[in-house]
Amino acid sequence: MTSPSTLNPTIRKRVTRYLHTGNELPKYYPGCWETHKYFLPEKLTAIDAGLINEPNNLEIVNIIVKAYKDGWYTRFETLAFALAKFISVGTDTIKEACYKAAVEICNTPEELMMFNKFTRLLQIGNGRGWCRQIHEWYSRKEPMELAKEITRVRARHGRSHKTLIRKSHAKYDENDRARNAVIKYVIHGLKRAKQLCGNDESTKQIFDYIQKVEDVRHCEDAAHAAAMIIQHHFTLDHVPGHLMTSQEVWNAVLPELPLSQLLSHIQRIHNMGFLASDSDTSAILIAQLSSQDLIKKSKVTAIEVYITLCNYKKNSRPMSYAKAKVAQDKQTRRRARQIFDTKTERWEWTVTRRHPKELKNWGIDQPPNPEVIATLNKLIDHTWLLTPPTNVRYLITLDMRHHMFKGRHFCKSYSVAKKPKKAATASSQSTSGAAGSNTEGEKPEGSKKHLYAECFYNKSVTPGHAAIVLAMQLLKREKNAKLAVFTEEGIQLVSIERNFSNIEEAEFVLRKANLGRVQLDAPIEWAAKNNQNFDVFINMIDRPTRYMELDRKARGGRSCGGRYGTPPPPSKEIVDHCPVRALERYRTKAVSKAKLIVLSLASHRAKTTDGSHEGVLDIIGIDEHVPKLMDAFALGQFE
Repeated sequence: MTSPSTLNPTIRKRVTRYLHTGNELPKYYPGCWETHKYFLPEKLTAIDAGLINEPNNLEIVNIIVKAYKDGWYTRFETLAFALAKFISVGTDTIKEACYKAAVEICNTPEELMMFNKFTRLLQIGNGRGWCRQIHEWYSRKEPMELAKEITRVRARHGRSHKTLIRKSHAKYDENDRARNAVIKYVIHGLKRAKQLCGNDESTKQIFDYIQKVEDVRHCEDAAHAAAMIIQHHFTLDHVPGHLMTSQEVWNAVLPELPLSQLLSHIQRIHNMGFLASDSDTSAILIAQLSSQDLIKKSKVTAIEVYITLCNYKKNSRPMSYAKAKVAQDKQTRRRARQIFDTKTERWEWTVTRRHPKELKNWGIDQPPNPEVIATLNKLIDHTWLLTPPTNVRYLITLDMRHHMFKGRHFCKSYSVAKKPKKAATASSQSTSGAAGSNTEGEKPEGSKKHLYAECFYNKSVTPGHAAIVLAMQLLKREKNAKLAVFTEEGIQLVSIERNFSNIEEAEFVLRKANLGRVQLDAPIEWAAKNNQNFDVFINMIDRPTRYMELDRKARGGRSCGGRYGTPPPPSKEIVDHCPVRALERYRTKAVSKAKLIVLSLASHRAKTTDGSHEGVLDIIGIDEHVPKLMDAFALGQFE
């Protein structure tokens, strides 16, 4: 029987939110959390608050370990940082428990290096507890497994096996000669390790395997390296940098990659010019993407495949401003050695001798392979049911108007008329007239107006299609899921065949419905009025600021930009349309643990709640982690 919890429920909520979203508020952003400084001590103040009254309370450690074992976290960085932060502010009892927990959650070399990266940044570690944790990691694995892990991942995040073993001053059993051989290899290298171990039969198999890895790392002949990779089933981590631009090596490595890694490397392989229609690499890639065994082993979601497909079609991936600027500079230098072919409408190289720095981008100007695109489209239909069902009741409501697909400059405006301004001058009227002439037409040449709507972070994906893919996955996977669209009267249920519908058919049905302006509380009010029981309400829109389209009397209870606001005063007789308070009323009447998820697919200015409410989650933009995050929230992993 477990002891009752003494941790403040509010602190527990903040910690679990951080482990799943990287934020103490119920708000998820895609992208690189390291760049946006999610891993700073001031970003996780719940741990400090939890230790004020009970300095030796170990519940937060148990929460971190449970989150790891349950497997619903989206990124290991949050778990590693939370544990390192707890060590930095905790007592000796806390530190001892945290280092024991680190042994449990750091199973792979990547996880070990990630945890030690944060211990270094927070200026902790190197004590006896840390040394025991490092010793335990290298002691619990079988010698051959340890040799494979160490040769696969030598270093990550500024930490290496050699650094960790040296700093921990670990000593291993002299009779365990195979393990000692691996440790000596890490510290001294292969040649010296063989001399120190002598001709011991127990180390022969270890050294033979390490020798094969070293042969690949130092091989200069791409064909010979590819043969060794095929023979010994090496992965991409074993391939040295000077062979990463060899097509033969990629042909050998591709069959060894899991499906998720295949998807992440498609654009990279294309940029090197290996995905021509008649190339062996294309045939191998298509065969792997079509392999039913490989698909069933993976947990790839349909939205991950769809994002890869859209990025590949547009020959781009999400980039920071700095990377985009570097890419533009590279393109400028590339154009100096190219000529534009008016017949094929492509940039062709005018030189045959390739500079080593140009090998990675030699085929970047080539169009995407249509066979790869067709294979990715088929792969989407094979991934609907790869993730397990949550068995909760969903009501999924979508905004399917034109602005979910087209750029806002090319859509009909629904904004409420503002107060008349002063008369404009003739010149300004002529300018505005010229600008408005293209509202429903095509994008003017040289204009910065976007022809298609863009999701936040993954700009190659339109909000409408992202919403359809996410909704279709839930609809096909769950038995108790209903689909609806926003209308002027509230919402309208839409019937779509679960087993036979694809994205195009679903889009046709949804966009033909009676569409209208978005009122975020409408699905909850409809369920309460019709006595329908749902566990999770999911609203998918492009941006919450569209509440400005509503009449002024229909904006009650919502603040500037559609954010969470105070209730309207009773004297004004304005209806409260706050979705959070509507959810609280629904909990009182129907389902006590009902939850609300609002996906603002095109805007980062979302604030459905101020963080004080349970069971409300904001998701900004889209990435491959969103389906897993929604499932974790629906199952109550965090609130």
